[in-house]
Amino acid sequence: MNVPAHAGTDAAHDEVADPRRLAARFVHPHKQAFVQRARVDDAAASIFAAQLAGVTPGQLARYHAEFAAAVAVSASQIEPGFAAHLPFRPGERILALGDSITDDSLSWASHLQSYLDTHRPHDDIEVVNAGITGNTTQEAIARIDRLSAERPSWVIQLLGTNDARRHGRTQVRMQSIQETRRNLDLLARLVDEELAAQHICLTPPPVAGADADAWEPFREELITWREEDVAEIADAVRSHGGVVVDVHSTLADDPVDKLLPDGVHPTLVGQRRILETLLATIAL
Repeated sequence: MNVPAHAGTDAAHDEVADPRRLAARFVHPHKQAFVQRARVDDAAASIFAAQLAGVTPGQLARYHAEFAAAVAVSASQIEPGFAAHLPFRPGERILALGDSITDDSLSWASHLQSYLDTHRPHDDIEVVNAGITGNTTQEAIARIDRLSAERPSWVIQLLGTNDARRHGRTQVRMQSIQETRRNLDLLARLVDEELAAQHICLTPPPVAGADADAWEPFREELITWREEDVAEIADAVRSHGGVVVDVHSTLADDPVDKLLPDGVHPTLVGQRRILETLLATIAL
């Protein structure tokens, strides 16, 4: 299933119209393992995040308020009936493990927190967003100490897109499929033995390779993606065992409005669709 190039609409282009807002959406240095290990306080990390986005701390705070409001409106459109059938118990902590698709301030993880706050307000279920932009499956393994420190009851994992990332003019793939399969096995073992948490794996969403090729920031970094690579990783996740949520098939079947013009990251609508697919799969 191939995602057509330029699948986005005007709404998707509006989401990337302000490059500073876009940077603020995906830049969260306080979640980096080396920042956490150094015990950098939230105020210092916020100043650094504002500098990375090219805005003042006040403007960054306004962006984040806008993101939270947009997520609340979007999450309100999700079927309320799922809430009573979800396996999460009162007081549990859900760790959302991923890359920029999860790190996104408009992500499925943010939608999940908003959804739970609305429909199960007295259960005090917390979603910890442990997505880090650019992370591969290998880099997720390398920060197992930080993940363990969160003491999650659940780990919901959406990784693999950056394993498929290609670099340089020769487009060398970041990790081979054999390495990705090995890392998926290691992550499953670590979640079970180190975190003692329930584990849910989402397949990575599809990409639009032609759009990724044309996206100027990716061109400057000499990076791109190929849908056949991401589809191969989605297959690896599907065959991995355990609870698997097939986001890749869901978004590939209906790509309109689901990807930003960069061809890789989901729109607000796409993020909501990821969560809807998750909820429909795990609601018992």
